[in-house]
Amino acid sequence: MKSIALTLSILFSVLLNLTASADNTDVNRDKNKRKTELKRSMDKEVNKHIFYPQSTKENIEGTADVMLQVYPEGDVRIVLIQTNNPLIKKFIESQVRKMKVDKDSVVIGEVFRYRLTFKKSA
Repeated sequence: MKSIALTLSILFSVLLNLTASADNTDVNRDKNKRKTELKRSMDKEVNKHIFYPQSTKENIEGTADVMLQVYPEGDVRIVLIQTNNPLIKKFIESQVRKMKVDKDSVVIGEVFRYRLTFKKSA
């Protein structure tokens, strides 16, 4: 009788762990989907606002490593800009002020990293 109770207890524990594991997989899948949607939204804003400025006569060539953070209401702010060209830094700062992501897909505090290359096309 004790061995049946012990066997049932072990079986119940295993089934409970499998169910919890499946639930965690669904939660992780939802989190990843939401993160992917926000990344897509951020990429769209970056591509829309940060590009090689055709109207400038100054040399705005080089690269920049940029970290952007999402704030409540979809505001985007710069965490870090690393570049050797002060014109690139100034341009990125001015363009990021115009960026805004969809409030419904915002993950407050999410940080995104980009490597941006500015090269005048021939």
